[in-house]
This record gives sequence, structure tokens and C-alpha cells, in this order.
Amino acid sequence: MNILDAVLPEGRRGTVAMPAEWSPELEAGIDARFRVRYELAGREDAPLLVAMGGISADRHVCANALDPAPGWWRKLAGPGLAIDTHRWRLLAIDFLGSPGTFESPDRIHLTPGDQADAVAVALRHLGVERAHRMLGASYGGMVALAMGIRHPARLDGVVLIGAAHRGHPQAIGIHAVQRWIVEFALRHGRGSEGVALARALAFTTYKSAAGLDARFPHDWEWEDGAPVYAVGRYLEQQGRAFAERFEAETYLTLSASVDLCDLPPEDLGVPAWLIGWEEDTLVPPWLLRETASRIGAPSRLRILSSDAGHDAFLLHAPDYEEALRGSLLATEPQALAGSAG
Repeated sequence: MNILDAVLPEGRRGTVAMPAEWSPELEAGIDARFRVRYELAGREDAPLLVAMGGISADRHVCANALDPAPGWWRKLAGPGLAIDTHRWRLLAIDFLGSPGTFESPDRIHLTPGDQADAVAVALRHLGVERAHRMLGASYGGMVALAMGIRHPARLDGVVLIGAAHRGHPQAIGIHAVQRWIVEFALRHGRGSEGVALARALAFTTYKSAAGLDARFPHDWEWEDGAPVYAVGRYLEQQGRAFAERFEAETYLTLSASVDLCDLPPEDLGVPAWLIGWEEDTLVPPWLLRETASRIGAPSRLRILSSDAGHDAFLLHAPDYEEALRGSLLATEPQALAGSAG
């Protein structure tokens, strides 16, 4: 065993088939087979947390002995971090609709509830009667809320991070434009370029206007007779890098799944901790307050501030880390929904 193996948490991966009788919520009777691809990180005897992120997230949450590559929650999950893998064991899955999770001749329509069913199947397969928490950020927060509604016996609580029970028209409209771009590109045999353009557009909504203004100067360079801005180069780089690892059909399926979310918070059957940011335009505070006000179970809402906007769920910040740790250690929320403290 090398030094890296000694420091990193244990890792394990596996796959389990969805029950033969199961079908997606909106696709009853579809001719398709689904499987759940999962990854665990942490000691086998540690309390289990389920972690789910945005549509670009996968089962690799953090570096572990099986896969030492950085995970999508690298700044917050790992040894000694806010979600400490010395103390907790993490479970995550690849979203249904991702490569390797289904076989179908047709495009499929999936809801956050379908993803919650997949998490429940993974827990059952692993012999886990009840997870301590399910932490969901962005789209993963919708899945966590669905899990607490559909499978409350499997959880002690949910932590909803930058996530509400539904989308709002501005966000849904932006997502629709992104999907139009990808569809147009597919029709012309350039799906990867469509994904790159859609993701570049999406990045303008992940950050706050103030955050982008602080990061990128308002100047340009001439290139091929046209002005090129630093922010434009950044968006192009981000879009192209994303398109190298994300398929067009997966993008269409999961983007649509975000907009299909319309959950009844009143039916949540476990305690909930909600975390959001004032500067988040995709999941704004007013929508989080609507979600929190409708939750019947014990709950607490904390609204923080970050120029990172929606992407703040990926970054370390003292108040955010304190909120995360508090949600994991508390037996139930210390204040009713609507509290900003």
C-alpha cells in the first residue's frame, strides 16, 4: 500500500439492475432495461450519506483508494473536509439516462422520482436499511426531495442545497434554449458542438453577474477581425471540455428531467435542511422560501451569500461548511422552515 492509499478512504463500485417490473414514471411499459451504477467511499462501518449533484455529476463524489481522481465534490467531501470521509461513508450513483445505465431504442423521459427509485434500489442491494442523510445539490436536491417523499423509510433526513420542488419559468426557458441548440446540432451531425454551446450558455447562469464582473475584465483582443473577450474564451473552454465527456442524448434527457420536476413538499416524510444563496438566479431565495413554507416535516432554511451564485454548492466557504456540518450532526432542524439563521 502506498501513501496515497493510506490517506484516501476505501472505495467500492458496483452495478445492480432495476427490478424488471419497474418503469419510469412517465414511460409506463417502455421497452428498456435499467441498471444502477454506484460508488462508495469511506469505512464500511461508518454512517452512510447519499450524495447527488447537478446533471453533470456522477457516482465519483471524491477521491478514494479505488479511484484517486478528484470527484465532483472535491472541495467539500473527503478526509478532514466538511463531509469528512473519516467519519461518514458516501454513496452516489450515475443518474439514470447516463451511458451504461439503460438500454432503449428510443429517447426516454425521466423524473427526479425515477432517480430516487434508483437510489432506493442501490440501498436495498447494499443491505442498507436506512441512510443517515441524503445530500442533494442542484438537480440532486430535487432527487433528494423525491427520495424523502417516495422512500422516507430509507432516510433519517434530507439536505437540499440550491434546490427547490420545481423550476421557475426563467430557468426552464433557458434550459429549453439549451436543448434546442443540442437538437439543432444533432440534426446536422454535430451533437458534440451543440453540447459545447449549450453548456457555455449554461455557465452564464451558474455564476452571479457580480462574480463574473469581478473575474473578467471588460477588454478584448482582436482575432480574425473580431473582438474576443476573456469571458467568451472561458465559456468556450468550459463548453468544449464538458462536451468531451458528456453525450448529447444524456444532456437532453437530464436537462429535461430538471424541468419535469414538480414535487409536493407537503408529502416529505423526513426532516429537511435547505441551503441556498441570495445570488442564485437558477434557484432563487424566493423559490426556496416557497419550498420551505410548504414542507410539513421539521425543516430549516438557510440563505447564504456568494458571488459564485448557483455554483456556490461546489465551493468551500466557512458559513456553507458550517451549515453542512450542522445538517449532518443535528438530530432534527433547530428552527422551523423559513429561518434564515
